[in-house]
Amino acid sequence: MKELVLVFSLLFTGLLFSQHEGSVAGTILDKEMNNEPMLFANVQLKNTSKSIQTNFHGNFEIHDIKAGDHILVVTYLGYETLEIPISIEEDKTTRVIDELVAKKISLDEIAGLYKKSEETAYSTTISEQSSGK
Repeated sequence: MKELVLVFSLLFTGLLFSQHEGSVAGTILDKEMNNEPMLFANVQLKNTSKSIQTNFHGNFEIHDIKAGDHILVVTYLGYETLEIPISIEEDKTTRVIDELVAKKISLDEIAGLYKKSEETAYSTTISEQSSGK
């Protein structure tokens, strides 16, 4: 009988100290490459330090997230930042599948970068000539 009381006490104590947490798992795909898995994309829970990178199959999983509404932020160099609203339920795993889209760079932006580098080179040459080099 004492053993039974001890077991119930331990179970009850465990329930009292549970943190009402869940997890999120999912797959990030590369839209530009016909939905191939996005390797090593950064996945972060917004306004927290919880982050991870996707694996070779584009999969990720983050545990110990407080129940409630959150935003998942997915980033990868050269791609648009993706923000995914998620709802975490206690002791459940929320599933996510989404795609990253490559950033679009206009020709005007490229021309502007080229012009700035030309101006910098020209002003550096003038500075060197006036200082007697």
